[in-house]
Amino acid sequence: MFSMKFKKPGGVRDFLPESTRIKRDIENKIYRIFSTWGYQEVLTPSFEYLETFLMGNSFEFGEKIFKFFDRRGRVLALRPDMTTPIARLVSNHYENVEFPLKLCYFSNVFRFEDHRGGRQNEMFQAGAELIGWNEIDADAEIITLAIKSLQEAGIKNFKVNIGHTGFWEGILKSERTSEKEKDALKSSLLNKDFVTLKEIIKNLSINKHNKALLLDITKLHGGIDVLNEAEKVSENEISKKAIRELKRLAEILAYYGVEEYITFDLGLMRDLDYYTGMIFEGYTPGLGHPVCGGGRYDNLIEKFNGVKPATGFMINIDGVLKVLERIQCKNEASKDILIVYNENSVGEGVEKALDYRNRGYTTDIISEKQMGKLSDEIKNIYKKIIRV
Repeated sequence: MFSMKFKKPGGVRDFLPESTRIKRDIENKIYRIFSTWGYQEVLTPSFEYLETFLMGNSFEFGEKIFKFFDRRGRVLALRPDMTTPIARLVSNHYENVEFPLKLCYFSNVFRFEDHRGGRQNEMFQAGAELIGWNEIDADAEIITLAIKSLQEAGIKNFKVNIGHTGFWEGILKSERTSEKEKDALKSSLLNKDFVTLKEIIKNLSINKHNKALLLDITKLHGGIDVLNEAEKVSENEISKKAIRELKRLAEILAYYGVEEYITFDLGLMRDLDYYTGMIFEGYTPGLGHPVCGGGRYDNLIEKFNGVKPATGFMINIDGVLKVLERIQCKNEASKDILIVYNENSVGEGVEKALDYRNRGYTTDIISEKQMGKLSDEIKNIYKKIIRV
């Protein structure tokens, strides 16, 4: 009979000391960036009522949520993202504070995922939320903060694709497209199923111009010229407004000096339904999913009885870790000092070890007998070996 005693479920992983050390180092570096930009850390529960996570999200997203019952039969869920519980936190605890409010987090989230591309059911994220500021300037700060955080964590080769929900929504609203048709279009864009996308667009009852524009939406990807082109061909005010906002965003990002990391993608789609404006995703070579992502979500906090505009992002810590391991940007594990004692010098060895530790040195202590069993590889991780 098959035993699961020593097995772990699919989609989760063990972090051994080296990976744990690198993960903590990544988080510490990102936290320092968040702090210098004025963001304060918050923690939310690992599970909440299911209804909390269904706020502003589709039934399809709800299928990815881990659900269970409490003793009273109420449906609870492990958090599938952090933005929603922070929206709930803000509405509960920050009703009368002065905005804007800057919050950040370091948490694990849980989703049923296809494990292709290295996706996990438990993922570790860092993120920041800028709440109460409804201008493009706030979006520029969030994107720049994401870029600076990736750089500080050790990711150098990446691009941030920026889109806007208003561009394609403006086209569909101008044609009174049904919700079912909108959901089908969004799903095919999200899954990059361009064959299905073309079939759906061909069957839409919309004018030839907008049909052609939707068919070409995946080609509207590149620099500022893409925005100029899209502005010329857009016929509705919602889409035109979205383009104007992206052009203003590009201008501010240039002031921050991060324009080399930026591209625009008007076919970009995020997997959460609460976004209302600018959206973005960061990609780095060799990683089959975004290393970061976020956007503006002006209506989410309203669902928790508090009307506040907001924008934010998350960084996929697991993804950063994989990239650093792959490109060997990590520092090899090393320790400062190894104290080696014999049977007559235990006390002196302990005293020296405590002294070095109190002075901030990474210090191990070991007997001479045990020292003889260590391999040269292990001995070489110490910068200094002291015998007493």
